[in-house]
This record gives sequence, C-alpha cells and structure tokens, in this order.
Amino acid sequence: MGAWLYLVAALLRIALSADSGSLGLPLKLEMILERASVLSSGTAFSLGVVLPNNETISLSAGKHAKNLLKPNPAHAVLPSDAFAMGSTAKMYTAAAVLRLVDAGKFALDDKALPLFDNFWMKLNGTSLLTILGPKLANVTVRHLLQMQSGIPDFDNVPSRQYQFDNPHEDLGPVQELGFLEAGRDFDCDPGTCGVYSSSNYEVLGLILAQNAGVDSWDEYTQAHDLPKDLLASMPRTKFALHGPCKNYTRVHAYSSLRHPSVDVYNVSCTGGWTCGNLISNAVDAALFVNALLGRGERVVTAASQKEMLVTSPLTQGWSAGLRYGLGLMDLSGVVREIPGSLVGHGGDTYGFNAFTAYSLEHDFSLSLAVNDENLKVTSLLVNEVYHAVVESLGKKSTIMI
Repeated sequence: MGAWLYLVAALLRIALSADSGSLGLPLKLEMILERASVLSSGTAFSLGVVLPNNETISLSAGKHAKNLLKPNPAHAVLPSDAFAMGSTAKMYTAAAVLRLVDAGKFALDDKALPLFDNFWMKLNGTSLLTILGPKLANVTVRHLLQMQSGIPDFDNVPSRQYQFDNPHEDLGPVQELGFLEAGRDFDCDPGTCGVYSSSNYEVLGLILAQNAGVDSWDEYTQAHDLPKDLLASMPRTKFALHGPCKNYTRVHAYSSLRHPSVDVYNVSCTGGWTCGNLISNAVDAALFVNALLGRGERVVTAASQKEMLVTSPLTQGWSAGLRYGLGLMDLSGVVREIPGSLVGHGGDTYGFNAFTAYSLEHDFSLSLAVNDENLKVTSLLVNEVYHAVVESLGKKSTIMI
C-alpha cells in the first residue's frame, strides 16, 4: 500500500504542474524534477538553488538505482545524497590556484613549469618536458586555467576504456597524462588557441600539490587550499582520491560508453584527480559557486573574480565557440540568456553529469546533478529550473533567439 500511495502522490504532483503558477518556488521545482524523473524512467536528480537573500532550496527526485522497479519511498534519492560531478571540479581547482595567486605565491602570467616540475620528478623520476616536449616551457598559469596551453586532452575514449577495463585502479596524474600519444605535438603553440583539455587541470593539480609540499598526488585535494569555513558549510562535498563510487555515494550511475550501459558503482571515482574528482550534492555546489562569484570576497579577491570572468572562445575541438574564462564556462546559451550573464561549469564523467552556475544578472546560483550521461535532458531541465527561479524573483528573462 505504501508504494502504491507513493506512486499516486508523484503522479498527482505531475498532473498539477500544468497549473502551477500560484505555487511557491520549492514546490514548483519539486514538480519539475519529479516529472523529469518519471519521464526518464526513474533517473535520479539532485537540485540546489541559492536565492539572492541566501535562502537555499535543496531537492531531489528519482531512485538511487534504476533496477529498483517497484515504487518504494526507501528507494528515493534524498537531497543529501552525493553525486560525482566530473569537470565541475575544475571550478574548485581554479579557485584553489587563484587563492595562491591572491596570496602572492605566483602570478597568473608566470611560467608554469617551475611551479610543478620538482613534484612531477618525485612522481615520475624525470621532467614533464620529456613527455610533453619543449613547448611546455612556454605555458603559463593563465594558459592552463583558460584552456589555452595547447596541451592535448588525455580524457579520451582510450583512457575511459582503460578505466572500465581496470575498474579498481585509481588513476593519478602520471597514469592520466600517460594516455597522451608518445611524440604527439601540442594542439597549438601556447596562448594561440582555445582547446578544451582536462590535461590543463591535471597540471594545475601538480602546481597545487608542489605548493602544498606533499610527496604524492594522493596526499593532495583542493580542500587544502579552499576556505575552511566555506567547506564546513558544505558537508556533502568531498574530493575523491581512492576507491569506487560506492565509497562516496549510494547513488548508482550509468555510463553509455559500453553496451549495455555500465553501472559505475564499483568503478574508481577518482575521476581524473583535480580535473574531475568532485563528489557533492547539488545544494553544496550551488553554495560554492555563489560564494565564488557572488557579492563579497569569500573565496577569491575581487581582482581574481574579474580575471575569472574574462572569457574567450574555444577555437577547435570539443564545443568550439564556447566561451571559457579561468575555470568558468559561459553557460548563458543553455538558458538563452544574455551572453556572459550565467557562468559556471558543466561536468560529464563516468555515469554522471552535472551543471552548476551563478547568474550575474539575477544574483542566484543553481546546480543540477544527474546519474546518467544524457546531457540533453540536463540542459532542458536546467533551462526550465532557471526560468522558474527568475519568474519567482519577479524578474523577466532576456531570452535570446
């Protein structure tokens, strides 16, 4: 009887959503999530919103595993459940690097090689120049942060296939950068193109680890350099180093890289270390991007915030034309808003995807995490959530054609 009532309640809420103009924002957003979950056969969603008055909304919908066929409240994903959020981690890594810039440890336009090569030699016994070649000597910190180094991307089909073939192996920077083809040239000379490459954020992790004075890559996470008070307000936020996803979350997730799709519950959740190791629920991620880009200087200085928001288009490869700043994507196109008005980062990792952003125009943040790799569904849902929030604030969206 309990399971039947649970299903009826969910369907009733979905039916009501067609006439939800007078409903409060939390209930309206809950209906949006439940409708999306039912239409996608129980896909799990975690949604977080931080409003201009700092009120938070934390919601979820769906089941924590897709093979749970009978509706049952015990199967429901909770707002507190964490998801792997993939490249959303790049925002956190960029913030950690910029905090060191703010502290005077180095400058954005300093050459990167001296800032990490001693640490790399601890890991691999030789300079990274021997793998990546002489162009590496001209790469700056800014180039790495803005995807302009020209270093090719290690995160490709062969590297992901290797992780599935070796699900219990936690891949660190030596293994990850080792997926680059021997002798492969840079995509361009440093600073002359924009190419999305997770290798940039692997190298930034080496900078952070060398500065931290650790001896091994798995002795460092971004938490070392982020504000402790902020992290204390985000209790579900973790940075994976070792072990399968089941060590970090009860949410199963499904990768379409192989057929049939693979449940990543027992696959390493390290996710590329500092380019993709974030484990969080959505409200924690919304709190982070709000603190990073909102009013005040809670994470980085106003000068660093300004630098982050200077974007230029990726010129080739994945998502050419997307404007990228220092660890930030211009995501305004997803919601058809004014260019530059919604910034943050997307995430697409083994079995999970995510979208986290701050509205510069309307002063709110949102984050959505999903337990599959269907980016189209995520984009449609983010668009619906975004405009519902804007409407609730009594404002009008500037929808671009």
